[in-house]
Amino acid sequence: MAKKKAEEKDTIYLVPHTHYDAIWSFTKEDYFYINMLLILRKVAELLEKNDYKFLIEQTFLLEEVERRYPELFSKITKHVKEGNMEIADGEYLMADTMLPTGETLIREILVGKSYVKDKFGVDVPVMWQADSFGLNAQLPQIYKKSGYKYVAFRRGVSKRAPSEFLWEGLDGTRILTHWMPFGYRAGLDLTKLDESYEKLKEVAATSRILMPSGSGVTMPQPETPEVVKAWNENSEKKALMKIATPREFFEALEKEIEDLNLKMEVRKGEMYSGKYSEVFPNCCSSRMWLKQVLCEYEGWLLRCERWCTIAHLLTARYPSGELEDLWRKVLFCAFHDVVPGTGMDRGYDEVRQYRGYITTGVSSLCDRIHAHLIEHESEEGGKGEGMVISGDIMVFNSLSWEVKNWLEMDLNFDKGQIVAINGLKSGGEEIEVEVIRFARYDDDSLSYARIGFVPTVPAMGYKIYRVLEREPRRYPYEPNFIMIRGNTIENRFFGVEIDPSTGLIDVYHDGRNRICTGNELVLEEEAGDLYYHRQTLDIPLKTEKGEGVKYGSFSVRNFYIDKSPLRRVINVETNYFSLRWPYRLTDKQKPLMWRHKFLECTKKIIVYKDIPRIDFVTHITDRHPRARLRIRFSTNMKSLAYACGSQFGVVSRPTDQWYYKPREEWVEKPCGAFPSLGWLDYSDGKKGLTVIHSGTPENEVRDGDIYLTLLRSVSMLSSDGKTGPAIPVPDAQELRRYVFRYSIYPHDGNWQEAASYKHAYEFNNGLNAIQLPDDKKFPLKRSFVEIEPDNVILSVLKMAEDGTGVILRFYETKGVETDAKITLFKELKAVKVVNMLEEEDEEVAKELKQEGKRIALTINPFEIVTLKIEL
Repeated sequence: MAKKKAEEKDTIYLVPHTHYDAIWSFTKEDYFYINMLLILRKVAELLEKNDYKFLIEQTFLLEEVERRYPELFSKITKHVKEGNMEIADGEYLMADTMLPTGETLIREILVGKSYVKDKFGVDVPVMWQADSFGLNAQLPQIYKKSGYKYVAFRRGVSKRAPSEFLWEGLDGTRILTHWMPFGYRAGLDLTKLDESYEKLKEVAATSRILMPSGSGVTMPQPETPEVVKAWNENSEKKALMKIATPREFFEALEKEIEDLNLKMEVRKGEMYSGKYSEVFPNCCSSRMWLKQVLCEYEGWLLRCERWCTIAHLLTARYPSGELEDLWRKVLFCAFHDVVPGTGMDRGYDEVRQYRGYITTGVSSLCDRIHAHLIEHESEEGGKGEGMVISGDIMVFNSLSWEVKNWLEMDLNFDKGQIVAINGLKSGGEEIEVEVIRFARYDDDSLSYARIGFVPTVPAMGYKIYRVLEREPRRYPYEPNFIMIRGNTIENRFFGVEIDPSTGLIDVYHDGRNRICTGNELVLEEEAGDLYYHRQTLDIPLKTEKGEGVKYGSFSVRNFYIDKSPLRRVINVETNYFSLRWPYRLTDKQKPLMWRHKFLECTKKIIVYKDIPRIDFVTHITDRHPRARLRIRFSTNMKSLAYACGSQFGVVSRPTDQWYYKPREEWVEKPCGAFPSLGWLDYSDGKKGLTVIHSGTPENEVRDGDIYLTLLRSVSMLSSDGKTGPAIPVPDAQELRRYVFRYSIYPHDGNWQEAASYKHAYEFNNGLNAIQLPDDKKFPLKRSFVEIEPDNVILSVLKMAEDGTGVILRFYETKGVETDAKITLFKELKAVKVVNMLEEEDEEVAKELKQEGKRIALTINPFEIVTLKIEL
């Protein structure tokens, strides 16, 4: 840390602002009223009459001002252009940065910055992260490649001083950053500016002191100019104070660093520590349905967008308006008080309405795009690899590598058309099917069938299959098998032994080496609120192994195994009772009575013949208030850290944080819980277990056991009134029915060697299929985009915002420098590297080799690359 000469005065940059919440303790309309009619109108008056400046954050609010109050919007426009009002942050909505995908975070910025450029003609150089609950490890790269030069943030720093530093992302990108030591309220109390200055000066890296003067939905203070004037007239003051914007602070900071040739401290990775500020890790399990909704719709919309782009390149109209509208609904769901679930109940009515809207909109788009693809490919038949006449099924793969995965679909037939379905054929390939259910006409022919099968489909492409009424051809050296010996299911990857008395499984790898005992429900006391898990007991209420309070117990009601040529499905029906009798001397006496059933659970455990995952579908009907429910996989592995999927990469997290007792006082003590994006992996270097999930991000590794939180039942927004108002939230008690989908992938080595990320992507981006008309001819299979090797992952395929060209974004996820090759289905006219705003930018320039349909380049560890392509 370096300082200017002692005789030179510091400069305090007092930044008046208000933080906008789309929803939280008020409804969306309440916040519109407060911000537009009360706060911004008053701000506009002050800017007209005084030497005053103000910061505004998010364009979602500005768009609504423009629509409802054009006169006020005109005043705001004037002050933004004059520099008295600064738009910092500039996102559509200030997203949570730990739970949404990286692509969603880019869209928040792209939509917001495009609006600012269009309406005000200015750039947004400062990312103002006033309230997001921690910052992910790739944000320096995302922000720098989205045109930001600086970052100011409030939560997650693990080191108090200096408050200014260079923040380095996973790929090595650095950005000048300021941490707000006292949040965004440091200068809110104008009577305590001396005290705030002294505290801020202690940790400042230079003589430039940023002092935010505002809070959430806070009225501007008209006396601010007079207070600043009085401060500067006091000759005893050690600092000059000025009403400023964040940009002024950062530009002065940057100049001082250059002038004094200061070497700034570098900090790496995510900002997710509770040492000096709260990050609320347990909000990752509040209102779990919100996490599931966002996860589902992000994936669905991204896949739909890819196929809309392919269809457009094949001559279809690109539905840019419809996609933009759907994205805006998803971006609302990603807001930092929406997806964490930390607001009052009524605030989420908007999300419930959006669910139906998004479902209808994306379904309609997919139907139209599929119809266009069928029509185009049948007319263009013969241009692909091989030819098939009257194919029955077209299977789509939306990932950038060839995928072999389980798929279920419904088929409908005319009377007399099909009598039986025994397999599927694609060229020389013949595969088995499982008929899950069916219906027949009166002549015994099939009218309907739901089938399951395991196709192998080209990268970002499709494959055609025909129905076989005969048995498929058997191969003499088929390596895959599935069989049952006693209570053990075996395939070539692992063995799964089921305990009928508990419904728990033991997974073995390489003979009898146990990987885990798993899929165990752990019911725990919940005395917390939407922000924190709290418990007074040091034991669970109950686990399926029998640990916990003596009175209650889980009871297996039913157990059976469904068999097919392709998989075995273990079905377990379990109830939890808060009381059983007798509850003493239970080692001698079996329970005779069960009472107070508050939890019903149906589990499906799916073991495949030729897929190295074990998939789980768990249905929970919860009637148990004040409880946390988790799934546990117990291992005998020991490691100090584990890996978590994150936005555009992977981060390492410490294990056993539940036991960590800091020597000094933390603002928020470690609880062991962390978020993950799609997957986590725990390994000892020789073997490992990847746990994959769909929208259940909270996890913990403790004593070699992996926990995945399913739900938390709480009744208060903030039980102590410290993190927010003490508002009852009865809907957050989670007394409802849930369906949870997750998977495990046992493997040798670590997550890089096992390509855990790849299996997670395949689980969360399943194949889908449609039934074809009878009289069409199609290419046997086709790939539209392929990226090699598979540690380079396609993030987005869309039409450019300006309508000229295609945007292709991808990233490296194994942490190694990689020579990547991209193959498209059409000849390339031109290709260039652009930033995330789809603009040419010298800072993102890379050497590319372009030849025919192929692009070759070297991509750095965890680097995100965006290409603009003309075909």
